[in-house]
Amino acid sequence: MIKEEEIKTETAFETDEALLDEAETVADEAAAEETAETSPEEVLKEIVKEDEAVLNRLIRLQADFENFKKRSQKEKTEMYQFASENFATKLLPVMDNLERAEAALTDASEEAKGYIDGLEMVFKQLKDVLKEEGLEEIICEGPFDPNLHHGVAVGEDEEKEDQEIMDVFQKGYKFKGKVIRPAMVKVCSK
Repeated sequence: MIKEEEIKTETAFETDEALLDEAETVADEAAAEETAETSPEEVLKEIVKEDEAVLNRLIRLQADFENFKKRSQKEKTEMYQFASENFATKLLPVMDNLERAEAALTDASEEAKGYIDGLEMVFKQLKDVLKEEGLEEIICEGPFDPNLHHGVAVGEDEEKEDQEIMDVFQKGYKFKGKVIRPAMVKVCSK
């Protein structure tokens, strides 16, 4: 009985091997036919197509990186400018107070003349430094411009045109071309 089982097992094993060999042969023949069907021109076209796809991806990746670099540089510049603008805005009340002190001391005695000169020199130096950094005073002569001026009062004057600035209550300033504080003015109305 054991011999019968061994014979059946060997026969089954030989049959399985024969099937595997036949499957491998069919697969090899199919691969050979596929290779034979694919001409060198077609293979070359496929390779060129793959190369173009890789090149396009590379070009897009490089463009994305360049855009990232530009965006990062712009953000860095804007951050620096915003910090400088914020600092200049905080200094405006100091400049207003120095102007008021200078105006109040113009009628002072000769003994205070040294203090007045010192105050004027410090104030001039502060203005020069801020001007170098991009702070400029808004000119308040001529017609009223709502982009630069803040009208807080209206008056009449025969010598002035309609909508012309009559008086300045508080100076206005621009920082690198951007208005950070409009000038408060009195406007002529006819």
